Amino acid sequence: MRKLLAIVAGAVVCFGLGFLIADARGGTAVDGDHPPINVPAAATQAWFPPIGDYDTDGYALDDERFEALLATLDEALTARPTLARFNREAPLHIWNFIRRLAIPWVTDEQQDAVAAYVAGFAEEHPDHAEVVESNIAALERHAGSSEKAPSFASKVSNYSYRSWFSADGEPFSDTQIDGILASLDAMLELPETQADLETESEHHFSLLANRLRRGRISDEQFARVDAYFDEVEANHPEIAGALAEHRFRVGSFTPGRVAPNIVGKDTEGVEFALEDYRGNIVVLIFSGEWCGPCVGEYPFHRFIVEQYEGDPVVLLGINSDEDVETIRSAKASGKAPAYRTWWDGHTEVNTSGPIATAWGVTTWPTIYVLDEEGVIRSIGDRGGHLIAKVGDMLTEMRTRELAESGAGQAEVVRALRTVQAKQANE
Repeated sequence: MRKLLAIVAGAVVCFGLGFLIADARGGTAVDGDHPPINVPAAATQAWFPPIGDYDTDGYALDDERFEALLATLDEALTARPTLARFNREAPLHIWNFIRRLAIPWVTDEQQDAVAAYVAGFAEEHPDHAEVVESNIAALERHAGSSEKAPSFASKVSNYSYRSWFSADGEPFSDTQIDGILASLDAMLELPETQADLETESEHHFSLLANRLRRGRISDEQFARVDAYFDEVEANHPEIAGALAEHRFRVGSFTPGRVAPNIVGKDTEGVEFALEDYRGNIVVLIFSGEWCGPCVGEYPFHRFIVEQYEGDPVVLLGINSDEDVETIRSAKASGKAPAYRTWWDGHTEVNTSGPIATAWGVTTWPTIYVLDEEGVIRSIGDRGGHLIAKVGDMLTEMRTRELAESGAGQAEVVRALRTVQAKQANE
């Protein structure tokens, strides 16, 4: 009996410690296999009135609502949970305060009132003064400067997902997929997200897509992600349209999925398709002459073109220059490598061409590597990492082809030595 009581007591102590650890780290535990979701307490309560209450159609915010908003900020910053972990909690409170002043005009007197409040807070809480001063400085950039409030999601997401990256294109574990979806679910349920779900969920689902691009997702895992989309759509039919777009991007542009076909005209006006190059390892390069880092990748692209000449390796570009003559001239002069390129520029916003928009490209350069069946194998490899990825995939392709052909061991060895010799020159 004593032994049983000791076991029960030990279990209770461990259970209690688990909650203490989760609380100390500022998150909610998902299960024993992965760490807690790292959500600040500042995000779990609706401290401020709805952001829609501050849409004044560009007019100044009346003093009564401004003073109430400033009083709420003070209440949030001086709350016990905030003071206990000030560096973590206070920036989110201050951001939510600033978000509500992004649409209405803020008068000079109101700006002076904020400055006076900050000075008073610094005097009363000198240990926390720097955090408040550095974060409230963003008010000057945002107040009255936008028709749309800055995203809450972009700020709070900095505290989540961090433990769920899969490095170097390796397959995701089921535990990682569980963690990513649990983190997303927690973000969608936060009061500030729920208050403007259509706008705020956009960032969270974009972040989901970006996280899933870091590794390879299996068909079974994709089915679980797809089922999660079904669940969210059933609970929030008002965002069904946005969910359909995010579902398409997750299903089409993550490693392990077959890339959608691209059909368009090259820089000489000739139409061609991505599927024309099936059977080759294809490197898709979203680039532009306007982009310094893109141009900086050119030597590595030239190396691949020259090193793997005669091998089933193809580089294809998607160019985003505003004027097609820009990339034509760069190719003609030899500044830009001569691989075939779709022109995807746009006269209003050059990076919003139809191909880049469909693929959700927001950073430049973005580089996809596809295998001979059109399956995405990596996203974002650059420089030497890109060269190594192509070499490894070519070795894998040659080995598989020779095994399927029934080639003898000596022939396999000779073929692999040829590929390895090229890699050695890197």
